[in-house]
This record gives sequence, C-alpha cells and structure tokens, in this order.
Amino acid sequence: MDSPRDTPRSLSESSPIDVLHVDADPEFAALVAAALERECEHITVHTETDPRVAVDRVRRDGPTFDCVVCDYDMPDLDGLDVLASVRAEYPELPVILFTANGSEEVASEAVSAGVTDYLRKGDDTSRYQLLANRVENAVERYRASQSLNRGLAAIENATDAVCILGDDGGIEYANAACTELFGYERAELLGRHWEAFYPDDDVQAVYDSVLPEAREGQWSGQSSLVRKDGSLVNVEHTLTSTADGSLVWTLSRVSKRDRLETKLSRRERAIDEAPIGVVLTDPDQADNPIVYVNDEFTDITGYSHDEALGRNCRFLQGEETDEAAVAELRAAVDEREPVTTELLNYRKDGTEFWNRVRIAPIFDDGSVDLFVGFQDDITPRKTYERLLRSNTARLEALFEHSPDLVVVHDDDGTIQDVNQRMCEELGYGESDLVGKTIWDLDPASDPERSRAFWTGLPANEPHRFEGELERQNGTTFPTEIHLIQLNVEGEQMFVAMIRDISEQKEREAELVEQNERLDRFASVVSHDLRNPLQVAMGRFEMLQDDCDSDHLDPIDRALDRMDDLISDLLVLAHNGNDAMEVEPVGLADLARACWQNVVTDGATLVVETDAVVDADRDQLQQLLENLFRNSVEHGSADGDVTVTVGETDRGFFVEDDGPGIPEDDRDTVFEAGYTTSPEGTGFGLNIVSQVAAAHGWEVAVSEGAEGGARFDFRVD
Repeated sequence: MDSPRDTPRSLSESSPIDVLHVDADPEFAALVAAALERECEHITVHTETDPRVAVDRVRRDGPTFDCVVCDYDMPDLDGLDVLASVRAEYPELPVILFTANGSEEVASEAVSAGVTDYLRKGDDTSRYQLLANRVENAVERYRASQSLNRGLAAIENATDAVCILGDDGGIEYANAACTELFGYERAELLGRHWEAFYPDDDVQAVYDSVLPEAREGQWSGQSSLVRKDGSLVNVEHTLTSTADGSLVWTLSRVSKRDRLETKLSRRERAIDEAPIGVVLTDPDQADNPIVYVNDEFTDITGYSHDEALGRNCRFLQGEETDEAAVAELRAAVDEREPVTTELLNYRKDGTEFWNRVRIAPIFDDGSVDLFVGFQDDITPRKTYERLLRSNTARLEALFEHSPDLVVVHDDDGTIQDVNQRMCEELGYGESDLVGKTIWDLDPASDPERSRAFWTGLPANEPHRFEGELERQNGTTFPTEIHLIQLNVEGEQMFVAMIRDISEQKEREAELVEQNERLDRFASVVSHDLRNPLQVAMGRFEMLQDDCDSDHLDPIDRALDRMDDLISDLLVLAHNGNDAMEVEPVGLADLARACWQNVVTDGATLVVETDAVVDADRDQLQQLLENLFRNSVEHGSADGDVTVTVGETDRGFFVEDDGPGIPEDDRDTVFEAGYTTSPEGTGFGLNIVSQVAAAHGWEVAVSEGAEGGARFDFRVD
C-alpha cells in the first residue's frame, strides 16, 4: 500500500498534490491513477479499493491528502457514505465524486451533502484531463481557504488587541487580546462605543482630529485609555478606515520598537503565504526601491527575491506597457495616495502578463513609512475579454439565428434579452418578454430556490437541467436548459439556451412503458413458467425412479429445452432493460472463464489474443457463452470441435472448425428462432446480435479457416 508524505505541506509549496482515489474496481482504479499522473505531473494518486479502509486512512492520514476522489457505487459503503465520513473529520477537504452510476438525483444528493465536485466517468481520455483540472481547481480553492482561515486565526490569537468599529462608533468585533487589555469580557465589549475607553477630556479631541484623519486613510499615535476598573493603560494604537466605512483599531501596551519588530515578523510570515503578489517599497531611499517581495510575487514574475530587491517596480514594464497606467501609478506615489490600475507587464522570461496593481501608503507617525503593492495576474480575464470583444459580431449572429431558444436574465430573474426563436415559439413579441421574469414563463418554478441555485453556480461553466415553459396561449412544453453565468462589466448575467424536448419525453415515456412490459414479461417467464417447469422436472426425476420407458428420454430432452428457452427469454428481456457499465475487459481471461460455464464435452478452446475490450462485462460474458454453446451444439457427433478466440485489426473473432453455417443462412442466423440443432432454442445468436448492437459493434458471419463458422466483431 502506497503512502503520501508523512507531514502536511505548507501553502507555499503550490505544486505537489496528493490525491486519495477510492474505487472498488482495481483495474479501473489503476487506470485512473495512471491517467491523472500522466495528465498532471505534480499529482500523486494513492489508491484504495476498499471504502472502509479508505475511510480509516482518511481518519489517520487526512491532513496529508489534498483531495479525495471517490466512486459512488461500491460495496459496504457508497460514495456518499465516504463523503459523510470525510466531512465528519475534515469539513473542508475537497471530495470529488467520479462515478459511472450517476444521475441528477445522485448529483443533487451529493451537492446537498457537501461534495466539492461531481463528474461522470466516460470512455474517452478527455474525462481524465477534465478530472485532473477539477482536482487542481478544488485544491487551489482549498489552499486559499486554509490561508484565509490561518489569517483569521492569526488575528484572533494576535498579541495586539484588534477591534472593528462600525460607522456608529460601536465595537463590532474584538479579539482575545482586547479582553486582557481593557479588562472586559468579550460580550461586554461588543456594542460598546469607543468613547467609553477615553477620558472625558480627550473625547472631543478624538472627534476633531483623530477620526477625520482615520477616515481619510489611517491615524496612529499614543493615548491613555480607560480600563473597566477605571485604571489607565498607555497604548500605541492605530485606526485604519475600510471601504465599508468601518474602522480597524489595533492597540498594544508594549514599546513602539518592540511592537514594530513583533508586528513586522508576524505580518511578514502572513504575507509570505498570501495568494497574491505583495511588494513593499521604501520612499525614503533613492528611486523608491523594493525592500520586500513575497513568494507569490516571484511565482507571478519569475524573478527571485534577490533579483527583485533594490529595484524600482518599473523593471517589470516593457514595450507594450501603457504609459497612461504608469503615469497614474507615478502620480499616486508622488501624492502619497492609494491607487488601483491594470497594465501589461513582462516576466523574467519575456512573456507578457496582465497585472492588476493596487498600491497604498503605509503611515507611521503621520508620515509615509513604506508603500505596499498588491499584484494579481489577471491574464486569463483579459484574454477572455479580448476574445469576447473579437467575437461579438459572431456571437450576436449566433444569438439571433440559433435553433435554440435563448434568453438572457439578471440575478433577479428579470429578462434582459431574447432571440427571435424564443419569441416565435412562445408567441410573444420581444417587447412583451423583455422586463418579465423567468417565473412568468415557468410558473411552476420557485423564485427562492432559483436564486439560491444561481448564487452557487460557478462562473463560465454551463449547467444542464430540465424545466417547462408556458406559451402565450397557455400550453406548456418540457425543456432542456443549459444555463451559464457570465460577468459582464462587473455584473452577473445568466444566459439560458433552451431546447424543446417534447419528442424526447414522449420517447422516454414509451421506453418506460416498454420496460414495464418487459418487467412484467420477465416476471411471467421467471415465475409463472419456471415454477411449473421445476415441478415437472422434479416429478420426472421421481418417475424415472419408479418406471422404465422409451418415452422418458424424449420427455427429459423436452424439459431441458423448455428450461433453455426460459433462460434465453429472460436474457432477451433484461438486455433491453439493464443499464450497461462499460469498462476495460481482458478478452482472454473472460473467454477462459466463460468456457468453464459451458458443457463442452470433448471440445477444445484456443485463445490467441491479449486484447482488452471496452464492454459491459456481464453482457460480453453472455455473448461468448452463447457462441461457445452454439459451436459445441453444432459440432461433430463425437464433440471433437475446436473453438478459437482471436483479435483482428478492428476487434476480435470467435470461430470453430465444425460444419459451419450455409452461406444462404448467414443473413438470418441472428433472427429469433433460428436454429439447426434439435437442442437449440433459436435465441442464442439473437442474443449475440443484441449484445453487439448495444455496444455499437458490427458483427459479421463468414466461413472459418477450417471450414467452420466464424463471427467477426468490429468494435472501433
């Protein structure tokens, strides 16, 4: 059994990812591990085929895993049971259900249970590339959340007292250090106005000078504040304004020198792990050079810490950098004001990247001590915007001439635009629809549930669901809807591409009715026919003991034939009703196992292939066993027949050296009831044909190398 690293990684190690993969099928589990590690070289997969062992392993080694990928349909515990166990131990650890047995109900239940992502298995390698992308995205969000939680924990456990003052001056948050500083319980601090901590003679001065300066950005200074017991405590404290109008109040009783050194050490550790690039520059030195960069800055730019320190930030600029954006940054530094802008920068290797830069002065005793710069790589967003602009005309043409009904609405459900196809189908004019809400067109939908669903919809990822629309004349029709959320100029917009699925629903209803008939037929065959047949067989065995007659052997053969007919009829009924589970199947091993299930007398099996076929194992087993029985039943009188299983360029074959199938009969051998053997049911080759068709294979009958029958299956 493989093991991940013994200790959890820090967030600064952004490349390696350890995935625990849980799947009861060893062969498929090995395939997923190989595919993921091939798609993403920094992913390491640790496999468990027993879900109970996997749950125990998560309890023991959970912090060492970055993500759990789990099948749904497994013995003992299913994927949702594994999810519940993981969530009980590690509520934020990413869990992705990767399963073949999926449905909208399973997906909905998984989302309700807190699954991170849900992905259906497929029969092409693109599914593994998609799974690798989902794993990377989930781990990235997980690590960012961990970083944020550590930042919040750092504030709560900080040695400095930290309060947040609302716009009314009352304390909205106080960390643990505040209770020690002021002598109040935390509940007593919440809601208390800042005036309660100042001597009466100092309150007006705070209103006159401290608060105005803090509202403009930041104020720092010394004060004597009042504790709960009436004593005074001398503090160094800072008030910093935030965008929502509140103030962050930090206080410390230690000397300024000690406070600054402690704060620098703590903040540097936190900034090192920040998920954005952070730069500090010193305006007191010539050319305002960089004095600190964090790890994310080096990842974004490609420059090491040593290569960046001592240089002005302009070294990232290049030929295509916008001079207006540069001038905006320069003016803000000169005026000691904060600013945010976007500009094209260059990495060390010369490649371009779009950089959103936010800079702000850091004040100390009323003067600027340092400048802090935050740098985000927004290249993907800029690329998308450029692509969107370049394709606007084509998108508008697609919108208007799409065969689908297209509607654009905002996050409140109000329709902003529709295409002509939408108007034609519903019987409205465009002006009749724009301004309505989507609930006017689908009265059965729930606005609250819809809004909650939109809130959790990932941007730029389409989500499929089904609904119903109402025409102007009051008639309704079922729909398939593909909904995607877009951010347009900072606002959320939703584009719904809608398709009328009335015919599909009619076919599904017919299929349900057909399956119900098959179920009833299978019930009659398996119970109402097999039960009396078993009674007849039992009575016949007793009759053989009681008397001797020439009629006994024909009766025995007739009963056996009836039993074979019932078995084949059940196979035909269930083949049309059972869902296929396609997986890689080793043809040689399965052929040998099937041979053991067939009464072969003196027949011989020869296997000349190591091919692996993507198939439903149970149905492929039924196909091979029926072909083997067909060869044995139609072989020579002494049972001396050889059956060969081999591979071709396009698939595989099964042939024998028996009497073969007449050329005139080769077009009819797969029809129900066809047989040339008195022991045959006439359904064996029909079952072979149905199994092949269910897999999308082509089957052809020809003469074998030794004159017998040959069945070729084209599977690609």
